[in-house]
Amino acid sequence: MKIDGSVRYEQSKFARTRYICTFTIPTIQRPEMRTTFVLVLCLVAVSSITPTHVQAQEFRLGQFQGGLHFMLAFPQGEFEENTDQVGVGLNLDLGYVIPDMPVVAGAAFGFATYGSETFNVPFSSTVQLVNVDLTTSNNLAIGHLFLRVQPQSGIFRPYFEGLLGFNYLWTESSVEDERYEDSQIAGSTNLDDFAFSYGAGGGLMFRVYRGETEQPGQGIEVLVDLKARYLYGGEAKYFDKESITEDENGAPVLLEENALQSETDMLNFSIGVVVRI
Repeated sequence: MKIDGSVRYEQSKFARTRYICTFTIPTIQRPEMRTTFVLVLCLVAVSSITPTHVQAQEFRLGQFQGGLHFMLAFPQGEFEENTDQVGVGLNLDLGYVIPDMPVVAGAAFGFATYGSETFNVPFSSTVQLVNVDLTTSNNLAIGHLFLRVQPQSGIFRPYFEGLLGFNYLWTESSVEDERYEDSQIAGSTNLDDFAFSYGAGGGLMFRVYRGETEQPGQGIEVLVDLKARYLYGGEAKYFDKESITEDENGAPVLLEENALQSETDMLNFSIGVVVRI
């Protein structure tokens, strides 16, 4: 049996592929057999062409990479000696992937609360019949520029990074209506201080999704990120929950003379989701 034919595909500017099969089979006389045979040949031919064609359609990834993480901050050294409270908060990383290099440059920002106390106290010394909730919280904000060495392809992507920035520690107190949540009446910052900070870190990202955005040819990747950072911090003044004392009337007070002072080293662990687009 002699078969003459051809298979070709055409691609439009919208990246849609149309396959055209033409065959001449003079030896098959029954129309239904002829149609079936031609369809089978087209499927075989197209299946042999498609993998090569699809592999050539690689998604184009942009240079932006951003991630949001849950963060635990563990005081180290003198900082740990003064307070054993673990900071709990969030961390945001924003990075630029340098083209054709395994390097990411960017900035990291974090916030954590490392202890808080709530007291139910009279509204004032002259208004004893109305009670309010007085909450004092010790907080930490960190901001760093980072330079990261990391492969930009593959499912698993280990990395190492150096960081340079600051630590900002502050204690604030607020008064709220005891009957309703999030009904702040007044608040103030009791103490705040800045400290220079630098450090190093490392981690592992692994890709869980790779696909195409609504823009044809534009790719997107989603990765899970596990990381640890050791940050050396300069000296700063701060309170912890043990710094709260009582006045002669039994009301809680914070006196600056009771503030602690030390270097502010910390070890941070984070887990989060990173998107590259």
